[in-house]
Amino acid sequence: MKIYFAGPLFTPYVRQFISAHAQILREHGIDPFVPHEAVQPAVTPDIVDRLLKQGLLHPQDLTEQSAAPSAALRGRFADDLVTELVRRGALTRAQVGLPPLTPATIFAKDCEGLSSANAVVALLDGTQVDDGTACEIGIFYGLLRQDRRKKGIAGWMTDFRGTRRADRGWGINLFVLGVIEECGQIFASFEGVLKQLKTWKRELEEAA
Repeated sequence: MKIYFAGPLFTPYVRQFISAHAQILREHGIDPFVPHEAVQPAVTPDIVDRLLKQGLLHPQDLTEQSAAPSAALRGRFADDLVTELVRRGALTRAQVGLPPLTPATIFAKDCEGLSSANAVVALLDGTQVDDGTACEIGIFYGLLRQDRRKKGIAGWMTDFRGTRRADRGWGINLFVLGVIEECGQIFASFEGVLKQLKTWKRELEEAA
C-alpha cells in the first residue's frame, strides 16, 4: 500500500521526524511518499568531490559521513547534508547541479504522489493546520471520491495544544476536521496511525 505523508516541512526537526516515521512504515510493508525526500538530491561521489574542490563543501562537514557504518548510510548522510546546505542558502541548487525548484515542479511532484497513494497520513501539529497540508488533504479527498482504492486520511496530532482539546475538535479548522472525519480520523499516537494503515492495507489485499 502506498501513502502520502503530509505535514509542515519548514524545519530540519520536523523533516527528520517525518522521515524517521516514514522509515517505520517501510518496515511494516507500507510505501510512503515523503514530499521533501522526493525533491532531495541524489548526491554522488562526483558531486561531493566537485563541491570540495570548489570550496563549497568542507572536509569537516563529512566527518560524520565517514564514520557511518555502511555505504548506504554514508550516501544518505551526504544527501541530507547537501540538502540542508541548499535549504540554508549555503549552496544553490545550480551549484549542486540541480534544476530550479519552482511552484510548478513542487505541485507536479506532489500531485503525482497524491494520485498514486491509497491513503494520506497528515501531521496536524501547530497553531493551525499547515496550509499546504490542508490543500493536500482536500486534493486527496477529491481523488478518493472517484477511486475505491483510496482508503482514507489518518490525521496525526502530537502537539499538546491539540491533544488536550481532542474532545473539542482538536483545535483545528472545522472544515478540515470534517474532511478528515468523512474518510478517516485523527490519532494522538503513531501506533494508532499504523494500526489504521494496516487495516486499510489488509482491506486492499482482500479486495485484490
